Amino acid sequence: MKKKKKRRKNGTLRVLPILLILLLAGGAVGIVLLGKLYSQNSDRRARAALLEHNQKLLGQVTREVPELIMEEAADRNEEARGLQEAWQQMWPEEIEVTAGNQEGFATIERCEISSEDAGKVVISGSMKGIPKSDDRRLYIFNIAVYQKGLSEGQKPISSVRKSDDQFSFTVNLNYKQAGSRLFDKFAVGIKQNGEYVLLSGQSYITNPEAMAKYQYAHPKAASIKGLLVDPHKLNSGELQDLGVKQAAYNIMLGRVVGQTSSANYPTIHYQYNGKTYAFNGQTIAEYDIVFSRLTSMGIQTTAILLNDWNSGHLDLIHPEARSAGKCQYYMFNAADKDGVDYLAAAATFLAERYSGTGHGQVTSWVIANEINARAEWNYYPAVDVKSYTEAYADGFRVFYNAIKSVNANAKVYMPIDQTWNRNLKSGAYDGRDVLDHFNAYIREYGNIDWDLSQHPYPVPLTHAAFWNMPSNYRRMNLITYTADSPMVNIQNINVVTDYLQREEFLNPQGEVRSVTLSEVGFTSTSGEAVQAAAYAYAYYIAEANSHIDALLLNRQTDAAAELAQGLALGICHTDGSHKQIYNVFKHIDTNQSQEVTGFAKRIIGISSWSEVIRHY
Repeated sequence: MKKKKKRRKNGTLRVLPILLILLLAGGAVGIVLLGKLYSQNSDRRARAALLEHNQKLLGQVTREVPELIMEEAADRNEEARGLQEAWQQMWPEEIEVTAGNQEGFATIERCEISSEDAGKVVISGSMKGIPKSDDRRLYIFNIAVYQKGLSEGQKPISSVRKSDDQFSFTVNLNYKQAGSRLFDKFAVGIKQNGEYVLLSGQSYITNPEAMAKYQYAHPKAASIKGLLVDPHKLNSGELQDLGVKQAAYNIMLGRVVGQTSSANYPTIHYQYNGKTYAFNGQTIAEYDIVFSRLTSMGIQTTAILLNDWNSGHLDLIHPEARSAGKCQYYMFNAADKDGVDYLAAAATFLAERYSGTGHGQVTSWVIANEINARAEWNYYPAVDVKSYTEAYADGFRVFYNAIKSVNANAKVYMPIDQTWNRNLKSGAYDGRDVLDHFNAYIREYGNIDWDLSQHPYPVPLTHAAFWNMPSNYRRMNLITYTADSPMVNIQNINVVTDYLQREEFLNPQGEVRSVTLSEVGFTSTSGEAVQAAAYAYAYYIAEANSHIDALLLNRQTDAAAELAQGLALGICHTDGSHKQIYNVFKHIDTNQSQEVTGFAKRIIGISSWSEVIRHY
């Protein structure tokens, strides 16, 4: 084996050009001198010696310098190969990404607005290894609500160098600017065979409250006692007399958007994400009066956002649901850019206006009404329950991020009715199925702190004495105390709150989500005493359940449309006179509670309220 030559000191290659110049210069001088001596010496032997010396000097120049250069280059190449081999040994083996392992190769574990810089979004997580790709880069993409994956030709918004099985990206949020990413999903990908492919699921920003101007704590009402208020009685003194602690009021989004011709209440032009939106000044003035009056009375207010038909603004309604006359309210449109932009602008505008800026304060928001009743209250063509629920959840996420980005501690609720597990498939869905799919879909794209609105009406609606259902309903065994109960009324409301205690339903803080009974009512058509007794029974049950925020009674005054259906749900008649329930409602949360509800025990058939109040 040939012995390697002794390695020269580092830097030899750098000084070789200098040596070459000197050697050549020295050789030239020698040649000149030798030439001069040659001309002065005629001795042949001397001339021969000088020539021989000259040739040796030139030979050194032409032989030694290239040899030095080549030897140093070989040493350097050998060093480079050694470093490369060492690097390859240190670099983990890359994993080939195939159709079989691509899905879920990367997992986003955090997608949040930065606590250090609210203008930035941090997306981080882990991978199953280092993916093999066209280059040594990982890429992050923003994906719109209505996109299921990358659009054709879509480019990444940032990249980082692959180094191990962890990743972290920081990108601009662009809050309230054109190109805002507050409502986008984010996903991680690589470039493979010249094309971008996703390695992770998609995640929304999960802490929009980090941007909120209003950071005050969610106010705690003095009691769960609430009412769907009659706007015509705001100044009558009745709400103060009743001691109302919480109120519910509907906001019709179709009435809110668009122009107004009123000189007194001109159109409100609102700038959001680089666009200008028009809101009806006259309609907004009406809501200003209601919410500011309720706030001035110390009443905690829940607004229920409803998507009524507005032929001039069909972009608010899901493209699949744009059929006039199908329903009173329609599915919100999160299926295209125009819909998402308008929903985001409207939600942000309303949240800003009613967060205590002189127009009243809304502390809780319910997004739509009884969404499992597809054909009655949230129209959308008949599809499977999963597809339906996901269409709703996309819109809910827009509202949630918009509202929470303004008011950090506002509560945002999704609503279901009393149909729980009847295996319904077409005109309506089971509330439990909708709840299951909604929760799973929200968790898949980034868990957030949503809450539940439920309407535990009697079964049937026209029978106020819910504890004693008609015999034909009892035979159907509709009310049980298990998770499989076909229906949920106030008597077995614990079925819902127990269900929410399952681990998969806990909020991001690991807590049980709160429930607001945002609509429940008892008709007086079978007698005012029965109606009053039903309310007392319902109140005590709800009050005993620590997971229930509110019991909002429907309603302050009988409504003509409901009377036509045999439902006299008000605590007052249409002429304003009080029913028996009025006095019960007034004192139910005072020290006179037991006194004013004593009569109800005889009607229910008990001697003590402890006989019917379950311990939660």
